[in-house]
Amino acid sequence: MNILYTLTAYPPSTGGAQIHTHQLAQRMNEEHAVSVICQWSQNRTDWLLGTTLRAPGEPHSYEMDGIPVRQIGISQAEKIKLAPWVLAYPVFQGAAIERISETILKEMNAAAPQFDLAHNVRIGREGISAATNKLAKQRNVPFVMTPVHHPAWSGWFHRYYHELYRAADALIALTEAEKQTLAGLGVNETKIHVTGIGPILSEEYDPHRFMEKYGLRQAPAVLFLGQKYAYKGIASLLEATEMVWKKYPETQFWFIGPRTDFSRKLFQQVADPRILELDAVPLQEKTDALAACTLLCVPSAQESFGGVYTEAWSLGKPVIGCPIPAVSEVVNAGENGLLAEQSGEAIAKAILQLLGEPRGAEKMGQRGKMKVDMNFTWEQIVRKTCRVYESLMR
Repeated sequence: MNILYTLTAYPPSTGGAQIHTHQLAQRMNEEHAVSVICQWSQNRTDWLLGTTLRAPGEPHSYEMDGIPVRQIGISQAEKIKLAPWVLAYPVFQGAAIERISETILKEMNAAAPQFDLAHNVRIGREGISAATNKLAKQRNVPFVMTPVHHPAWSGWFHRYYHELYRAADALIALTEAEKQTLAGLGVNETKIHVTGIGPILSEEYDPHRFMEKYGLRQAPAVLFLGQKYAYKGIASLLEATEMVWKKYPETQFWFIGPRTDFSRKLFQQVADPRILELDAVPLQEKTDALAACTLLCVPSAQESFGGVYTEAWSLGKPVIGCPIPAVSEVVNAGENGLLAEQSGEAIAKAILQLLGEPRGAEKMGQRGKMKVDMNFTWEQIVRKTCRVYESLMR
């Protein structure tokens, strides 16, 4: 089978959707012919302008771990034609998406190899997703979509994405909670398939290597791992530090992941040596940090799954998440982790509970590891995804 994956950004750009898709593509490439079309290969957040008026001007081809990637561009002449539609996007969204997707479609048609199935992973605005749907229809092949949908995206402003969900031949949901949300938006439940997300870790790890690199002493360590957007709860976790230190003053807090404008301003005022703040780190260092920490705390208010919890569990660590539908399905509160509202007080209470009951925390981590082994290995995810593809090819 020839499989085409499309998404706004692809590694070396970092982010859960990008990295998950790359892991899936690598494994699919072992038995199928896989190719990728994207618009970015770096981290950006200008979702509308960055995929239109500020998009790369020239196409660029590269290979990522054996996967051929074609980064499409938009010429200056095309950007001039697009300008009024980009400006009109907030008011005339439907017409603007139509013009933007037609421009992207033209570039995709020039870049796309022969393929039997197109699978789009939603990141940012609608352009490349809508263009992929059109491309699949032109080539008369199935269109699969992974919405990576957050419950907050249910309003009028997201209605054209909802139309794409309903138009897809199959949707890949990451949790049963996401499946129910998508069904509530009018998608036929028989077209929605739940696969989950697997851990992305290096094959070996050394906690002492991470500690030595940053001059860290042996002490309880709370790890945040993820992109440092406001919705991820990093401000509330910072607020929790003072409350935790009242009882366990030696506790360290490590914040690791791509910086944002929000996080740069937030951490400008932080000078406590017990707080370590790092930008994105290589996979090996991420794995070492997970091995070195006492617990993972990612109190994010918007997640479609939360693959980072499976990574912590793979190393036997307990986790703290936020009680939103998708995370509540993944993290079984009191069994393999805790759920805390996104407030400093609630997060501190959860951290103190795990630090105060080390044997109980260890058991939570071990039960989390069992859950990963039973439900979220990459072999299982690939097998579930292949079944979806094969059902569409009959």
